[in-house]
Amino acid sequence: MRYQRFAPAFRKRHFHAAGLLFAAAAAGVSLPANAACQLQAMTYDYPEQRLDQALQQFAHTSGCPVEMDNALVEGHRAQALSGSFTPDAALIQLVRGSGLEVHLDNGHYRVNQSDRERINDRIETLRYRVESARNDETLSPAAADALDAQLDAIAAQSDQLITEQGFLSAAEKASYERLFAWLEGRLTAAGT
Repeated sequence: MRYQRFAPAFRKRHFHAAGLLFAAAAAGVSLPANAACQLQAMTYDYPEQRLDQALQQFAHTSGCPVEMDNALVEGHRAQALSGSFTPDAALIQLVRGSGLEVHLDNGHYRVNQSDRERINDRIETLRYRVESARNDETLSPAAADALDAQLDAIAAQSDQLITEQGFLSAAEKASYERLFAWLEGRLTAAGT
């Protein structure tokens, strides 16, 4: 995976064009940050544009670096953004609808699909266990079908939430973890 980090740039003497920031970040070069990430609400007025361009513009406006996987962002569009937003709300608005996720850890912004990947990995593991139990006849076909339906529902719902919101909340993640624990309990009780 090739990650890119857009760092803020405020002095023209350091950055003569947005392309320099993009190229330097793509090459993994650290650029000096001339201002810290501003956590208060700021005014944003962005047109609809490619998501990578919007993320770069966001980093310039907010002073908040954004790490992303170029391959994931490629081909996605950011909706127009106009109004006063905190950096996290602005970033979520830019990513919303793309199927990508915004993550904030200790003032560090990332755009990726880590929650989706983790959920899909858990679903695939459980699907394998359900299929094994069906083949071993430790689960009846009806019970296996019911568990498969639960897994289908989790996949569809989590995908929809991530796409609509641009993230999964802590409560939503906890809810999925409880569902996975319940499904694992059912499979363990069945002897798988």
